[in-house]
Amino acid sequence: MSLPRLRLETSLRTPEGRWILDADEVHHLVRVRRCVVGDRVEGLLPGWRVILSLEKNQERWEGVECERIPSPETSLHLLLLAGILKEDAWNALLRNAVEVGVAQILPLRCERSVPKGAVLSAPRRMERWQRILLEATKQCGASSPPHLFSPLEVEEIDPVTLPPECYAAILDGGARPLGSVQCGPDVAFAVGPEGDFSPREKERFREMGFVPVSLGPRILRAPTAVTVGCSWFSLTREGLCRTDDALSL
Repeated sequence: MSLPRLRLETSLRTPEGRWILDADEVHHLVRVRRCVVGDRVEGLLPGWRVILSLEKNQERWEGVECERIPSPETSLHLLLLAGILKEDAWNALLRNAVEVGVAQILPLRCERSVPKGAVLSAPRRMERWQRILLEATKQCGASSPPHLFSPLEVEEIDPVTLPPECYAAILDGGARPLGSVQCGPDVAFAVGPEGDFSPREKERFREMGFVPVSLGPRILRAPTAVTVGCSWFSLTREGLCRTDDALSL
């Protein structure tokens, strides 16, 4: 069973190797996870997992650092371009993206996105999305959340900033089966809102060099499509790297 987890960015480390823990993080550990003095927990920092033993100094909770473990490096850098959805579905998409190892997320203000307009660029909404990503790291043990870009329209994407391999889940006929893809280490994957990208957006993706791919014979909800597609890229890349490692022995 995995240890209870917390983020350590908002906690303070003393020179003696003790952590003065953030009150909000402690609230989750104590009230939700039922942790007590002496329990071990796992603190997450970019690139590191820090094993702590909980102590209480009067009303202040502290963690004594017992071990610091480098987080395993992934062999895939995956940029997800995702059409923004209604709140519950979008929140699920963000959590799923963290769990399957997405490195960067670019929210897209698509023609069929709900809600629309300036609401999608509000700073409060971006802050909430950042919190969801951070919370998701504690569930799956990711040392860092994906980098979240400010929302763009499809026409605003600069092709120069894209990785060398780009794929888009498109419902049109003629799309390449995703199962036939063997990706390199740097990939972009685009998923539209419910109802798919508009014809104009699909054409723009093709102009930017995105390869249309199919995720199977059934119509998937957008959060499911993100999970299926991103998992495929991640597992395929892991399999290729392990095969290369075995051949080099």
